[in-house]
Amino acid sequence: MLTCNNGIVWALAGVFAFGSLGVALTARAEGPQARAIREREEKRAAAEANKERREDKKDHPEVWAAVRALRTAREDIEKSRHEKAKYKDSALKSIDRALADLEALMQQD
Repeated sequence: MLTCNNGIVWALAGVFAFGSLGVALTARAEGPQARAIREREEKRAAAEANKERREDKKDHPEVWAAVRALRTAREDIEKSRHEKAKYKDSALKSIDRALADLEALMQQD
């Protein structure tokens, strides 16, 4: 009886170990559609970073840092699913006005 229990325990431990291994190996797998989405997002992020580097002027680095921060805030608010629509719209309009004002000032310089 004792060897039977030991056999069952070892069998269950083996099933659990191989099952966990299979889950661990497939957790990182991604299909072609997910890979395409990830690559597209990485390409978009790289393009945004290049755009910001080109715009990064040596004059007024604090103002350009504020412009970058406003753009990041705008993206975060647009993607947010937890903000109420009336606050979200108001915040986006305010950020757009601030960006327009700052960019106009930098164009004059």
